[in-house]
Amino acid sequence: MKQNTIGNYFNKMKEKANAVLESPTQTGELVTKAEDKTTQTDKQGLRDLGAQVKALVRLVRSYKKGDYRNVSKKSMLLIVAGLLYFVSPIDAVPDFLIGAGLLDDATVLAFLFKTLSGEITAFQEWEETEEDTYIKPAP
Repeated sequence: MKQNTIGNYFNKMKEKANAVLESPTQTGELVTKAEDKTTQTDKQGLRDLGAQVKALVRLVRSYKKGDYRNVSKKSMLLIVAGLLYFVSPIDAVPDFLIGAGLLDDATVLAFLFKTLSGEITAFQEWEETEEDTYIKPAP
Protein backbone atom coordinates (compact mmCIF):
# COMPACT_ATOMS: atom_id res chain seq x y z
CA MET A 1 0.00 0.00 0.00
CA LYS A 2 1.32 3.41 -0.98
CA GLN A 3 2.05 5.70 1.93
CA ASN A 4 0.16 9.01 2.02
CA THR A 5 3.00 11.50 2.13
CA ILE A 6 3.22 15.16 1.22
CA GLY A 7 5.42 14.20 -1.74
CA ASN A 8 2.90 11.68 -3.06
CA TYR A 9 0.04 14.16 -2.87
CA PHE A 10 2.16 16.93 -4.38
CA ASN A 11 3.10 14.65 -7.28
CA LYS A 12 -0.60 14.06 -7.93
CA MET A 13 -1.12 17.82 -8.07
CA LYS A 14 1.80 18.20 -10.49
CA GLU A 15 0.04 15.75 -12.81
CA LYS A 16 -3.07 17.97 -12.80
CA ALA A 17 -1.22 21.29 -13.01
CA ASN A 18 -0.76 21.47 -16.80
CA ALA A 19 -4.47 20.97 -17.52
CA VAL A 20 -5.38 23.62 -14.95
CA LEU A 21 -2.82 26.11 -16.28
CA GLU A 22 -4.05 25.61 -19.86
CA SER A 23 -7.71 26.15 -18.91
CA PRO A 24 -8.82 29.73 -18.19
CA THR A 25 -11.84 28.43 -16.29
CA GLN A 26 -9.91 26.02 -14.11
CA THR A 27 -7.17 28.56 -13.45
CA GLY A 28 -9.74 31.15 -12.42
CA GLU A 29 -11.44 28.68 -10.08
CA LEU A 30 -8.10 27.74 -8.56
CA VAL A 31 -7.01 31.29 -7.77
CA THR A 32 -10.45 32.11 -6.33
CA LYS A 33 -10.34 29.06 -4.06
CA ALA A 34 -6.79 29.89 -3.00
CA GLU A 35 -7.73 33.46 -2.14
CA ASP A 36 -10.76 32.28 -0.19
CA LYS A 37 -8.67 29.82 1.79
CA THR A 38 -6.21 32.56 2.81
CA THR A 39 -8.91 33.89 5.16
CA GLN A 40 -8.64 30.54 6.99
CA THR A 41 -4.88 30.95 7.33
CA ASP A 42 -5.32 34.44 8.79
CA LYS A 43 -7.78 33.09 11.38
CA GLN A 44 -5.29 30.41 12.42
CA GLY A 45 -2.44 32.86 12.87
CA LEU A 46 -0.65 31.88 9.65
CA ARG A 47 -0.57 35.31 8.02
CA ASP A 48 2.79 34.62 6.37
CA LEU A 49 1.28 31.58 4.67
CA GLY A 50 -1.62 33.69 3.41
CA ALA A 51 0.78 36.34 2.12
CA GLN A 52 2.76 33.68 0.24
CA VAL A 53 -0.39 32.28 -1.34
CA LYS A 54 -1.54 35.75 -2.37
CA ALA A 55 1.81 36.38 -4.07
CA LEU A 56 1.51 33.10 -5.99
CA VAL A 57 -2.08 33.92 -6.95
CA ARG A 58 -1.02 37.31 -8.31
CA LEU A 59 1.78 35.65 -10.26
CA VAL A 60 -0.58 33.10 -11.81
CA ARG A 61 -3.08 35.82 -12.72
CA SER A 62 -0.43 38.02 -14.30
CA TYR A 63 0.96 35.06 -16.22
CA LYS A 64 -2.46 34.03 -17.51
CA LYS A 65 -3.30 37.58 -18.59
CA GLY A 66 0.02 37.79 -20.40
CA ASP A 67 1.17 40.76 -18.32
CA TYR A 68 4.12 38.89 -16.85
CA ARG A 69 5.95 36.09 -18.64
CA ASN A 70 9.41 36.23 -17.06
CA VAL A 71 8.90 32.85 -15.40
CA SER A 72 9.55 29.40 -16.79
CA LYS A 73 6.71 27.05 -17.69
CA LYS A 74 8.18 24.46 -15.32
CA SER A 75 8.03 26.98 -12.47
CA MET A 76 4.44 27.90 -13.32
CA LEU A 77 3.49 24.22 -13.22
CA LEU A 78 5.08 23.88 -9.78
CA ILE A 79 3.24 26.99 -8.57
CA VAL A 80 -0.10 25.72 -9.87
CA ALA A 81 0.59 22.33 -8.27
CA GLY A 82 1.34 24.08 -4.99
CA LEU A 83 -1.91 26.04 -5.16
CA LEU A 84 -3.82 22.85 -6.02
CA TYR A 85 -2.28 21.20 -2.97
CA PHE A 86 -3.17 24.23 -0.84
CA VAL A 87 -6.85 24.27 -1.85
CA SER A 88 -7.30 20.49 -1.69
CA PRO A 89 -9.12 19.54 1.52
CA ILE A 90 -7.76 15.99 1.32
CA ASP A 91 -3.99 15.74 1.29
CA ALA A 92 -1.26 14.36 3.54
CA VAL A 93 -2.81 16.10 6.57
CA PRO A 94 -6.51 16.81 5.96
CA ASP A 95 -7.42 20.48 6.44
CA PHE A 96 -10.31 19.72 8.78
CA LEU A 97 -7.72 18.97 11.46
CA ILE A 98 -7.62 22.47 12.93
CA GLY A 99 -4.09 23.69 13.44
CA ALA A 100 -2.31 20.69 11.94
CA GLY A 101 -4.30 20.73 8.70
CA LEU A 102 -2.43 23.68 7.25
CA LEU A 103 1.04 22.60 8.32
CA ASP A 104 1.56 20.38 5.31
CA ASP A 105 0.26 23.19 3.08
CA ALA A 106 2.82 25.52 4.68
CA THR A 107 5.54 22.93 4.03
CA VAL A 108 4.68 22.70 0.33
CA LEU A 109 4.54 26.49 -0.01
CA ALA A 110 7.85 26.90 1.85
CA PHE A 111 9.39 24.41 -0.58
CA LEU A 112 8.05 26.43 -3.53
CA PHE A 113 9.29 29.73 -2.14
CA LYS A 114 12.73 28.28 -1.47
CA THR A 115 12.97 26.50 -4.84
CA LEU A 116 11.56 29.36 -6.91
CA SER A 117 12.72 32.29 -4.78
CA GLY A 118 14.51 34.01 -7.66
CA GLU A 119 11.51 33.95 -9.98
CA ILE A 120 9.04 34.89 -7.25
CA THR A 121 11.23 37.77 -6.07
CA ALA A 122 11.63 38.98 -9.66
CA PHE A 123 7.85 38.95 -10.04
CA GLN A 124 7.34 40.90 -6.82
CA GLU A 125 9.92 43.47 -7.93
CA TRP A 126 8.13 43.72 -11.29
CA GLU A 127 4.86 44.28 -9.42
CA GLU A 128 6.37 47.15 -7.46
CA THR A 129 7.68 48.71 -10.66
CA GLU A 130 4.26 48.35 -12.28
CA GLU A 131 2.57 50.03 -9.32
CA ASP A 132 5.03 52.91 -9.50
CA THR A 133 4.41 53.47 -13.22
CA TYR A 134 0.62 53.11 -13.03
CA ILE A 135 -1.08 56.48 -13.41
CA LYS A 136 -4.40 56.59 -11.67
CA PRO A 137 -7.22 58.31 -13.53
CA ALA A 138 -8.23 61.74 -12.33
CA PRO A 139 -11.34 61.85 -10.13
